Amino acid sequence: MPSGPVLEKVVLLSRHGIRSPTASATALREKTGFNWPEWSVAPGEMTPHGAVALGAMVQAVRTHYMGLGFDPLRSCSNSVRIWADGADHRTQQTGRVWARGLAPDCHVSAQWQEHGPDPVFNAISAGRAVPSKQETEQAFASMLPVSKRSDVRGGLQALQTLMAPGACDGVAHTAWCLRDDAVLEWKKGAPRLSGGVATGGMAAESLLLLYSDGFAEGVFGSAKADVPGLLKTVLPVHEAESRMLRRLPVVAAARNGVMAESVRAFLADRSVTEIPGVTDSTRLLVLAGHDTNQDALAAIFGLSWTFDDQPDSTAPDTVLAFEQWRYPDRHVEVRVRIFHQSLEELRAGQASGVERSMQTLEPGNAILP
Repeated sequence: MPSGPVLEKVVLLSRHGIRSPTASATALREKTGFNWPEWSVAPGEMTPHGAVALGAMVQAVRTHYMGLGFDPLRSCSNSVRIWADGADHRTQQTGRVWARGLAPDCHVSAQWQEHGPDPVFNAISAGRAVPSKQETEQAFASMLPVSKRSDVRGGLQALQTLMAPGACDGVAHTAWCLRDDAVLEWKKGAPRLSGGVATGGMAAESLLLLYSDGFAEGVFGSAKADVPGLLKTVLPVHEAESRMLRRLPVVAAARNGVMAESVRAFLADRSVTEIPGVTDSTRLLVLAGHDTNQDALAAIFGLSWTFDDQPDSTAPDTVLAFEQWRYPDRHVEVRVRIFHQSLEELRAGQASGVERSMQTLEPGNAILP
């Protein structure tokens, strides 16, 4: 009998690989005034480089858990389940990359819901939950000061200088001015953010995607001399966008309560009714999703993290891991980790530092009852 705890189960929530912006270059130009370049893939699709970088992350995570002696990666028993968000091709493809790389000799396949929104990844879109409008608006109002923080204001100013430096000076091109206050809107029962922080957050992430996919510095206009420096300055706007809506507990609980309960059930050895194919023999569950899912679980479980070498806390390929450790007396402990690639590793399609940079997170809210 082992003298210490044994790793028995793991849930991996992975963001998809590097994608193109979800809007076309033309639409982005109209929205921001910046001359965005064309991508080699359609809007919102994972790029070939993104698949390579994600494959490197999968190998790094596999190596880490193999080193811990985690049996499902050593044997080809029916113990690995990969469930992707079927709503987007990039998440389906992400599931396939995990399936190919995680247990390459075991012929694991990724699955997803074929029709309609999957409540595991978005219960609001699936019509399973609706956040309270009053609670959401109160929570949003309490987070408005985030948009006034100095790092967020500095990021918005840097974006303004880069994309449309004269847009706030007069009446012309005011649509490109990022000074508009953040506004909470409702569309089909779901809250949405608009205003300067929303536009700026989208632009900041789009710039990070360009750099991560290997675009030449010349596409970054006046910021081409120090693109990593620009990204470090502007990504706080994207982080603020997440905190002001996606990480509001009331919104997170509605959007991803089904996912959170599935994670809890799996780690507590209860049946997981919402994810097909998860059985008593399943030991490793991979969820191929989005940064919105990681934001939501962070809010639900009271998690937070930052990286010194990656300005986006939910950058492409980032993996949130929930581990079930069982002690000799049979009691269970859940440990939470976060794996990420640095900005330069994403750009190079590598993941050599993932094990060294892994963080152990302390949940503010109980994961198991």
